[in-house]
Order: sequence, then structure tokens, then C-alpha cells
Amino acid sequence: MHREPVVSIVIATRGDAATIRRALESIQNQTLRSHETIVVDDGSTDGTPGIVDNMAQRDLTISLVQADGCGLAAALDLGMSRARGHYLVFFDASGWANPDMLADLVGAAEESSLELAIAGFSATVVGDGRRQESIEANQPAYVFPTQHDFRAGAWQLFEGNLLSSPCAKLFLRSRVEGLGLSFADGDGDCTDALSFMAGYVRDVERVGLTGHAHYHVESRSPQRLPGFSVRDYRALERQYGTLVGVYHHWGLDGDPTSMGLIQNRYFECLVDCVAGVFSDRSGLSAAERRRLVGEMVSSDRARLAADVARPRGMGAKAMQGPIRSGNAGLAYTEGFLASFMKRGGERGLGPFCTSL
Repeated sequence: MHREPVVSIVIATRGDAATIRRALESIQNQTLRSHETIVVDDGSTDGTPGIVDNMAQRDLTISLVQADGCGLAAALDLGMSRARGHYLVFFDASGWANPDMLADLVGAAEESSLELAIAGFSATVVGDGRRQESIEANQPAYVFPTQHDFRAGAWQLFEGNLLSSPCAKLFLRSRVEGLGLSFADGDGDCTDALSFMAGYVRDVERVGLTGHAHYHVESRSPQRLPGFSVRDYRALERQYGTLVGVYHHWGLDGDPTSMGLIQNRYFECLVDCVAGVFSDRSGLSAAERRRLVGEMVSSDRARLAADVARPRGMGAKAMQGPIRSGNAGLAYTEGFLASFMKRGGERGLGPFCTSL
């Protein structure tokens, strides 16, 4: 009964009564039986703690930790501090896994002595009671032969959204602890998944992909998300700096393919931020909007990104000229039009591009 589990699964939750049971049941159904699940609840008021507690009463591998008001990032950190397993896996409270996910991840890690094993995933946006859009992020099974091979090919994993989130991955707990990695960034409620991932892969040696999309997650409709806040923009700037810093550490900041990807993602997210300034729920006055748009488009990194980006959307393409020239007035106008056209009059900002 006191033997340490092979895998510790950490879930941070707040107001997820509609999905948390499905997440936990998918863990209970795993073919790999040696695991524990630590659910940290950050002040839910919708019955989430009761659901988890009832399941924990019947399943001793599940434990509930109450952490009212600490923030989801700090909740993840608290869950990690309670983990006892050799490996760490993170779940979203709205996600669930195929029964063989843990066995596949652990099998790949132990067969090839991996420090990071990556599974594919599918993501679905749900709104108004119906599924709106679904994507799958996955690549064929592969073990990078050397650290250099991983670094040279990491841009494909970032581009394919396989290195942006800690979910659907297997981490060595001893390595996470040795590196002192955490999610909280001082604001408590700002879950900086990219910084966690960047810290882990910065000097990682052995990385492999299972080739199977084992993990599935649903995102809430944009109508249920909060409006833009200045913190969104600050997070984007921080994440951009984090990723550039990793590539500089790798000696690849002169690689055109890798840096082109980073600049393009940054530009598209920056355009989303500019458009988000005009959300009715941003809480910004007209003067504050003008000042913030001016700050966003006048930086050297914004102009560099506008020079090299190859945006796909019409709104982003229209914004390229004003940002390239640092024309805050025109960027303000284009941002307003992009916000209106993108949302078709819908109130509120859509999902913020939180990861590069």
C-alpha cells in the first residue's frame, strides 16, 4: 500500500463540475494501474469538490486538495509538491485520455530512456451545446537520436502545438524538481505553461513521440471567456522572450526556419491582442486603448515580426503595414475593424493566443 506509484497525475480545477468526472474516470480506466491522481481545487463553487471527494472515497488513488483562491498556476505547483510517482503527467479538468495513454507513454520512456515522452492530442471547441471545431495535433512515432537532433527539429513540434502545453506528456519528476520548475509566475493565476515547457526542454537530452493521439480536451466557447486584459499582452511578451531565449541557448537564434516560426506566431498573437483591446469587456477607456495599441505596435520586436511574418488571416495582413511602420493611429483603426470583422458583432474576446 505504501509503494510509490509509477505515475503521478496532477489536475488543477476551478468550476469544472461538468467535466471532472469524465477526466477522473478516464484515469481510472487506464491499463497501467500504478498511478495516483492529485486534484487541486482552486475555490470551485459549482460542486466540483464534492464530485472529486465522492470518487476519492471509493478510490484511494485519487486525492483532493483544497486550495481556495491560490490561482490555477499555484494549484498545479501545489499538486506537483504532493506527487510521489517516478513520472509526472498533467491533465486539464476538461480533458480525458484513451485507456492506454499512460502505458504507451511509460513504455516509450522506459524502452528508450526518455526524459520527455510526447503523445498526440485532439482539441474541440464547444459552444451553444454543439461541437464547433476540432483539430488533432500528432506526429509519427519517433525518438530523436541526439540532443542536437531534437533542438533542430523542435520548431516542428512547436508549430504542431506539441510543445506548448504540458498535457499529454510524461515528465521525469526528479528532473522537474531538480530544475526547480513551476507554473506560478508571481501573479498566481497566470498559468505560464510555455515557460514550464521551455525550462524542461532547455537542456533535455532524450525526447520521443508515441505517434498516438491519446489525449482529448474540450475548450469552452469564446462567449464564456473573459475579455482582453493587459495581462494577456504582458504574457505574450514574456512568452516570446522565453522562446527566443531557449533558441539563443541552443545557438539557433540565427536559424531562419525556427525564428520565422517564432516571429509569425508572435505577430498573429499580437494582432489578436490589438483586436482584443476593443472588446467591450476589456475595461479600457478610449485613451487607454490608444495608449496600449501604441505601445504594442511601436516596439522593435513588433516591427521585426511584421517584417518577416506571413499571416494567413485578412485582419492580420491588414495590420502588417501599420505595425511595420509603427503607425499607431492606423493600427488603432485596423484593430477596431479586425475586432468587428473577426467577431461579427459578438461580444467579448475569443481565446487568447497564450502560447507561441
